[in-house]
Amino acid sequence: MKFLKSLFKPGLWIVFGLSTLLLNLLAHQCPESVEHWYSRGLFQGIRLCFDWTLGQLPFPSFYLFWVGVVVFWIWMYRRRPKHATLKHKFVFWVSRFAGFGGFLIGWFFWLWAFNYARIPLETQMSLDVQPLDSTMLWQELRSETRALDSLRTVLVGNDTNALNGEPFWPLQAEDTIREAVEKWLASEHFPTGGHVRGRFIYPEGTLFKFGASGIYWPFIGEGNLEAGMHPLRKLPSMAHEMSHGYGFTDEGVCNFIAYAALSQHSNIYLAYSARLDYWATVASACLESDRERYLSQFKPFIPKGIVSDEHAIRAQHRKFKEFAPEVRYQVYDSYLKAQGIESGMLNYEEVLMLVRAWRLARK
Repeated sequence: MKFLKSLFKPGLWIVFGLSTLLLNLLAHQCPESVEHWYSRGLFQGIRLCFDWTLGQLPFPSFYLFWVGVVVFWIWMYRRRPKHATLKHKFVFWVSRFAGFGGFLIGWFFWLWAFNYARIPLETQMSLDVQPLDSTMLWQELRSETRALDSLRTVLVGNDTNALNGEPFWPLQAEDTIREAVEKWLASEHFPTGGHVRGRFIYPEGTLFKFGASGIYWPFIGEGNLEAGMHPLRKLPSMAHEMSHGYGFTDEGVCNFIAYAALSQHSNIYLAYSARLDYWATVASACLESDRERYLSQFKPFIPKGIVSDEHAIRAQHRKFKEFAPEVRYQVYDSYLKAQGIESGMLNYEEVLMLVRAWRLARK
């Protein structure tokens, strides 16, 4: 009887997780309700709770979360049935792992992931999102290259050496990025309650080992960033993770918000870093679309300063090795598709369509 009683709490968490998964299936059929009651309702309260508790800590709550996980399993190990039969021990551990999984899955959705079922940003902004044909893609690459070259000239004149971020790094960078993201979201009538954090994770390479330059962790409500990133990638990545914190789940949408919020910022370094990040996506798409044309007709004419910056970024990131990149890609691709993002990992590149549609709408 005592052993059966010990299975009650894990059972509740299993039911919690499974019922939340079922509710998520229903939520995807009712995006208007999710938008009204969750994304612009309950989630805003959750946002405030996180930001005025864990967000006030002088260190990333990411560390606190994992300390809590370790402490929990140590405590669970100490409470294991020491003199039970092998069958009872097996049931004990299976129930604990299943209960822990139910706990994580349930809270993952309630704290953030129901936002996957909200009305898409492009629908709310009335953007006509269409795939870019070859002509549009190359036009975008040429246009962004000219804009990048102009911004870089303002920063350093004719110097073609790779940019060192320190002389240009904005004071109170986190506050500056948050203000820019909030200002843009508010201009498009999205709620910006709370005070989303964007914090760097040390030691350098910690997130890179898992193939991530940043991650929004719903259980603590803050954006976490790889400290080993090149400075030119850090600020756009921070804007991306903060966008997740304000309730946007699609990777392409968060890339778009980062670009829209920073690409025309009065701080030229911010604008340059955001557009360089976007330029790399456009260039990669053009290379994949027509490799020969890119290598022969475009690459030799890229301004040397931009080339130097891209080389410096790649050199910095090559210092860190990733665990099982192919496995990580497949797992995350499957996860995104399970959340209703049919393009999976290709969702990151949908920023190209969003940016073009946004520009056309502004005209």
